[in-house]
Amino acid sequence: METKFLLTIAGFDPTGGAGIIRDVRTFSRFGFLSCAVITVNTVQNTKGVRKVEFTNGEFLLQQLDAVLEEADIAGVKIGIPHDSLKVNREIAEKLAHLNVPVVFDPVLSPTFGKSFVEKVDILKPLLSVPSVITPNFEEFRRMEEFFSDFSGYAVVKGIPEKNTVADRLLEFKGGKGQLIAEERHPRDEKVVRGTGCAFSSAFLAYLAAGRPVTEAFKGAVNFIRNYREKSFRRDGMEQYYSLL
Repeated sequence: METKFLLTIAGFDPTGGAGIIRDVRTFSRFGFLSCAVITVNTVQNTKGVRKVEFTNGEFLLQQLDAVLEEADIAGVKIGIPHDSLKVNREIAEKLAHLNVPVVFDPVLSPTFGKSFVEKVDILKPLLSVPSVITPNFEEFRRMEEFFSDFSGYAVVKGIPEKNTVADRLLEFKGGKGQLIAEERHPRDEKVVRGTGCAFSSAFLAYLAAGRPVTEAFKGAVNFIRNYREKSFRRDGMEQYYSLL
């Protein structure tokens, strides 16, 4: 059987711990080839993001067109959105014609350092295309007003509750979210790079393989458990890296 491609439209982390490099590594673990379109370049390491530089919008859209013209795309992951409302609208229009699963991980800020997105309004067009959106708890709170007219699935990650954190799969219809599934984890102080990227990429891989949303949710949660277990930190690093 011909191996299909998964496409990531996201930011570039030069250390490889997160962003597009992490997406590509995750796709490969699930047996997919990878395509990538960079929304933003960064200067960063484990101590934080120092500088961000968004890709020229017209160049980005031409890059996306070239990929879609040739590659057999089985699914799309969106990470850091572009800083242009117009560009995000055009990305959404191009993806709407693909009829493949789309997972949107709205990376608004890194764990440490300079924010990626100051005005959350710019990402609103991208809410029209995803099969699943995967904000962490703080991102969900910043975006909550947009869910009033969102229809689809959302995974809210890392909800703090006493000594645990919860990941919740919700289905939104008419602005109301219904709890479909929940997974809990012990709370710890270990900061592991790229967990959000790896989760959303694993989720997409399951969907692209034809798994239902509930099964993809559980599979992605288990992938991240293993991802965290296989993480390490070298001297001088502020965060942990995963071997996966």
